[in-house]
Amino acid sequence: MKNTFKIILISLFPLGAMAADLNSVQAGADADLKTALAEYAKLQDKIKEEKIPLSKALNNLQSELRDKRREAERVQRFKDNSTVDLNSLEERVSKSQEQLDYVANLVADFGERFERDISLPEHQVYEEEITAFKAASNIGSNEDKLAKANRLIEQAFMLSTSVDRFQALIGGQLFDGEAVVESGEVEQGKFLLFGPSNYFSSTSSEEAGIALKSALKPLIINIGIELDTTIKSTVTSGAGDLPVDPTLGSALAMAAQEETIWEHIQKGGIWIWPILFFAFLATVTSLFKLIEIYSVKMPQPGSLHGILKALNEGDRDKAMELAQEVRGPAKAMLVDAVEHSEESKELVEEVMYERMLEVQPRLERLLPFIAVTAATAPLMGLLGTVTGMINTFKLITVFGTGDAKQLSSGISEALVTTEFGLIVAIPSLIMHALLNRRAQGVMANMERMAVAFVNGLVRKN
Repeated sequence: MKNTFKIILISLFPLGAMAADLNSVQAGADADLKTALAEYAKLQDKIKEEKIPLSKALNNLQSELRDKRREAERVQRFKDNSTVDLNSLEERVSKSQEQLDYVANLVADFGERFERDISLPEHQVYEEEITAFKAASNIGSNEDKLAKANRLIEQAFMLSTSVDRFQALIGGQLFDGEAVVESGEVEQGKFLLFGPSNYFSSTSSEEAGIALKSALKPLIINIGIELDTTIKSTVTSGAGDLPVDPTLGSALAMAAQEETIWEHIQKGGIWIWPILFFAFLATVTSLFKLIEIYSVKMPQPGSLHGILKALNEGDRDKAMELAQEVRGPAKAMLVDAVEHSEESKELVEEVMYERMLEVQPRLERLLPFIAVTAATAPLMGLLGTVTGMINTFKLITVFGTGDAKQLSSGISEALVTTEFGLIVAIPSLIMHALLNRRAQGVMANMERMAVAFVNGLVRKN
């Protein structure tokens, strides 16, 4: 019992010591809590003291932020507006540049048309203006906008020149110049421009007439002694009557362009000569064959009947006599047939067929040459067309496409050779068909007579 009590006491002793320790810890914790609470109170007081200035500073910063944002928005709007204005300005500049280019092109086209449309005598009057206009137009492709504007200003004088020319033409314009008269000589004289008509009077001869365009100088066309005299008097005195061409020179120009067949042939170039050579041979051959084939005599319808009747009656001499009277290539065939009439029909048929084979080459000779001419003439014309176009492209390489007269020689060669090739081929083809049909008709008639002779020959047993 005592031992048990001792054990219990020993066991409770650490618990008492532990309780004492807990009390001391609690006392220390309370002291620390009081100290912490005191410091917390001090911090709260300090926070209260510092909170108001910080709030004021925060409000100030927020206010500055709002101001900065408004300023940023204003700057952004200004930037956007500036971009829009710049784009609009660039668009306006681009449109203005397009208008400037359009007007410059119109003025350039007007100057080119002015040079092209004025009559050849007027080139002698406006040569300086045309040269100045071309000089103003001779600006490189890398020109700036100011250069284009300056070029337009320098070219604008052509408009006033055109107005002055129009006013001068209304009342008539008289000036000195050179022209080519109908004799081919260049003579000095006076030109009178009245509206669209150009008149010329030579000062060194009696030549006078209407001036037309030509390659280098105006070409003077005489329209009659009486009218030429009237023109000369009017041009010399500056007053009088003038003949008026209602076609504005077109009729005279067409009359001046009329050419002979020889001049037309010469435009065909080198390949026109083989075509004409074949045409000559084909013509001669066709005429020869036409005479030869159509002169072939055809047997009378009753001649074969008489020959067969005599043979069937046994009168061979009479049959031979009747066969000798037959005209044309059938004569030899019938004579041989009568000579071999005593033989078998197969032999008679072979003899007559041999005679037909002898006649056929004579009838059809030279016909292939006409057919060859009909086939080769268009090909030679096509060859001339190709060479003419090659020459045309060569001229385009040298002179460009501005002047059609420079290209006329190559185009003429291309078209004239084709024209003559067809002119030769079509009649040759028709003549070959006609002659060949006639030859085949002669052969068919002989074949028909041969069949009739064999079928009509009666054998006696």
